[in-house]
Amino acid sequence: MTIRTDQSRSLMQEPDVTPSILASVPECLRDVLKESISQKGRGRKSVLISSNNLTNRFIFSRWGIRPSQRRRYKNLFASVRKQSRVVFQHFLLRGRIEWIDDSGKNVFGIYKFDEIRGNLILGFVMITPESEWTLSNR
Repeated sequence: MTIRTDQSRSLMQEPDVTPSILASVPECLRDVLKESISQKGRGRKSVLISSNNLTNRFIFSRWGIRPSQRRRYKNLFASVRKQSRVVFQHFLLRGRIEWIDDSGKNVFGIYKFDEIRGNLILGFVMITPESEWTLSNR
């Protein structure tokens, strides 16, 4: 992010959104799911995450830009929001997300909770080796 100064005021330019930056959106989703694993004592069976919420978290963690600054960084939010929806659609079609880290293998089942004006809301259910998780035939 560059800052230009014009005599008495400064203008902020939007950060460049490159394909390599957008490719790290799934990593942000994984971090959100890791957080939910660490809070599993709360008794929740599933975690709901919206594509817009993922966008806001990603932009704040990457550049420190808050959702209240959306108007100033309109193109940044639009392109990351678009990528978040693509990532959500991809994982929804797969039906699950899994990764291996220091704590072992983590597997989550995925279902579509809702979609409101393009904001895709997915439910993530942790699947343990002892439990079997399938979608209902609704």
